[in-house]
Amino acid sequence: MANDPVEFLQRYKENRNIEIAGFLASQFAYGKIDIFKKFLRTLFELMEDNPYEFIKKGKFSALSKLYYRFQKGKDIVLLFNTLKRVLDEYGSIGTMLKSFYKGDIRNTLWAVREHFFGNGNELIFFFPKQSNTNPLKRWNLYLRWMVRKDRIDVGLWNFIDKRDLIIPLDTHLFKIGQCLGWTKCKTPSYKAACEITEVLKAISPEDPLKYDFFLCHMVGIGAGCTGRKTLACVGRCVLIDSSE
Repeated sequence: MANDPVEFLQRYKENRNIEIAGFLASQFAYGKIDIFKKFLRTLFELMEDNPYEFIKKGKFSALSKLYYRFQKGKDIVLLFNTLKRVLDEYGSIGTMLKSFYKGDIRNTLWAVREHFFGNGNELIFFFPKQSNTNPLKRWNLYLRWMVRKDRIDVGLWNFIDKRDLIIPLDTHLFKIGQCLGWTKCKTPSYKAACEITEVLKAISPEDPLKYDFFLCHMVGIGAGCTGRKTLACVGRCVLIDSSE
């Protein structure tokens, strides 16, 4: 798990800290892994051993000096102020999502955005506006961690059924989907994520994201999937070997 942001959740034992660690780790999980993990290490060091209490105290001046790619210090401070509002109003991120959830995670996230930001443009990167194309990769990763339960995922939430989860569509999963014909989409999108999820659901109806971690790390990263099936794939990719 050293090459996956899920490691940041495993620093904590209290559910309220695990939940916040998962949100932050998933939302900043973009770009090169060594770079975003370096940023996350700095961020978690500033929160010391208790992210929940750090947010509840509301003293975020130390965060103003941070930045990561598109997010400057003021954006990070605003994000933490928003998380404080979530905790003040609902007690936890899970309770907040549950209050808006009616069976569709996209509609839930859009309702959350409207509640906290109305028609404003603040923090769109973290709280997305309505879009038919956004694959919601980082939110779907967070949901996988929070809903599923195994040696990787922590399974803190029971108000979403794991059969309703959507694949966190990163570049690796998209290339695998293209290579194996799991999606006909030309670019990563919500439709592509749903198409790939449906294929996985045919394999594991009750738990379609069961193989997400394996696919990403052992096939996408480990086998260096390029999105095209070639002779070079034989002997390198376990999926190609099993189908030959």
